[in-house]
Amino acid sequence: MIRKKFSSYTEYISNFSKLVHLERKAQMETHLKEIMSISGKERERRGRAILNLKAKYLGVGLGGMHLVRYSREVMPETEISVGDVVLISRGKPTGKEVQGTVYEKTNRYITVAFSEKPPPYALKKGVRLDLFSNEITFKRMEEALKKLKDHPLLEFILGKKC
Repeated sequence: MIRKKFSSYTEYISNFSKLVHLERKAQMETHLKEIMSISGKERERRGRAILNLKAKYLGVGLGGMHLVRYSREVMPETEISVGDVVLISRGKPTGKEVQGTVYEKTNRYITVAFSEKPPPYALKKGVRLDLFSNEITFKRMEEALKKLKDHPLLEFILGKKC
């Protein structure tokens, strides 16, 4: 097995940060492709969308994030969980809709955090949430890369020692 040697921690981080970015982008493209190719009802059946939600604007929360609670009488089983990025739309999404991060989830509602106040369509009835990406996974990868700087096996990881 041939291992690449890295001249520095910075080179190593740069290399793997690019790979994390590419994986994040590929995951978003995969979700968008599925959103465009199958019906909302089928995505909901697969647990990757929730249709016909009613929005309630909760105001500004910690960190200045705008919080919106989405609910409906019976919430379906879903893969969508805290930390996931979701597209908010009314009707068939195009990928250009506002995105938010799932802040809280219960069996009765999902609260989504937005960096800016969401557009009016995201604050009405008939809203659709589509799973877009799980940012927690990527943030953990980036944090792990940062922690390597002080790792006792850094020289081995960089390929400088065997």
